[in-house]
Amino acid sequence: MLLWVFATTGGRQIFVKEVLGGACDSQAEHFLRGDVDVDLDAIGHEAMIVNGKVRMYFGPFPALLRIPLNFIYPAGHGKWSRISGFCAGVMALFAFAGLVRTALCSSPLSSRARNWLGNACVIGFALGSPLLLLLGNLSIYNEAIIWGLALSLAAIFFAFRSRKADGSALTRALLGFSVCAGGALLSRVTFGAPFVLIAPLLALRLSRENRITNLTALLFPLGAALAFHVWQSYARFGSVTGATYDFYINPVHREFAQQHGIFNLVRVPYSFADYFSLIPPSFHLHAPFLRVDRHDLSNSAPFSLSFSETFLSIPWCSGWLALATVMGVVCLVRRGRTDYFQRWIAVALFAQFVCMLSYFALAQRYAADLYPFLIFCLVVFLSTGGIALARLRHLLIALIAISIVINTLATAFWLASDPNLPAKTRTFWGVIAGKRPVSLN
Repeated sequence: MLLWVFATTGGRQIFVKEVLGGACDSQAEHFLRGDVDVDLDAIGHEAMIVNGKVRMYFGPFPALLRIPLNFIYPAGHGKWSRISGFCAGVMALFAFAGLVRTALCSSPLSSRARNWLGNACVIGFALGSPLLLLLGNLSIYNEAIIWGLALSLAAIFFAFRSRKADGSALTRALLGFSVCAGGALLSRVTFGAPFVLIAPLLALRLSRENRITNLTALLFPLGAALAFHVWQSYARFGSVTGATYDFYINPVHREFAQQHGIFNLVRVPYSFADYFSLIPPSFHLHAPFLRVDRHDLSNSAPFSLSFSETFLSIPWCSGWLALATVMGVVCLVRRGRTDYFQRWIAVALFAQFVCMLSYFALAQRYAADLYPFLIFCLVVFLSTGGIALARLRHLLIALIAISIVINTLATAFWLASDPNLPAKTRTFWGVIAGKRPVSLN
């Protein structure tokens, strides 16, 4: 219910045309015609012009989702972003809750302590993570990201389920993993790529019993999604990866990407320092209590823009998760705490983590790409933390409470100031942040 309130501005704005929200509907219409084009008036300033034809670089999953939705309710054309984002948010929350529950079942904590810590983590994920920002602004920039995050967490959940399942339960778990991994790949490549590395590990662990059935369940949906991605990327840009800005109409990003690359490991320390900065936001004793904004980067920072849109770093947004990540990494490297299965998944998700740190721009929404690895480390700590978990659980709960307050106020202030949002939506978030109401004239 709370996610519904955040996604639909108190439940009163359901069918709203967000910024470039019609681009996914336009892409869906062109898919049905058998091409990968998009209407220029729908994609606007984010267009890519390839041989005179208009294309977009966003993942196709939200567009594929629009096909049945527009068939069922044509009046919703161009206005599905908030319902789509809400569904993704619910999936992310349930997948996260499933991961935490599975992990805590292996912990030495009492049943009461597990319930307190597990419920606190779920609330912390809802309000002390980028999920709140993604639900509050479901423009085309955030919709694909929230689906990528949700499907990524669901794929990790099914991967864990497959470890202890057998028979038909194993087949269902492998099918769930493959479908979610394929959806994550089609939402945003950086979310789906790690599961292309994890799938062979799951295949190697299969026994001879029902091997063909299980391999089909594991490889067919993910393989179909990978084939669709390769076909679409080549049809769009003549590249099997789709990682190109050569046709982007924005000359700043286009020229920078051509000269310095979209991904470059040189940027990793700069990005890490930005996303994990310990510099606190601006606190005030009167409303609005927290003020956040973009901040300038140094002249030597190798990014396409001279500023960062990371308005709240991860230690302040999700301090509880930062602590759990450190402890989870300790568990991963200590002998006897984890096995090769957990370490291989950690390596695959860490590759995504590093890949995002090497990206040529910095923004709060991009931090969501870092969270699958952070959340996996939390799961490892909850399941194998032992005495350390018992001693740190109260600190973890306290950090969750602090993160919720800081992230909610900071995100609300940011959304209340975002000109890309409708005035009524900004007013809604302004009330949460304690800002002066936005004029609706």
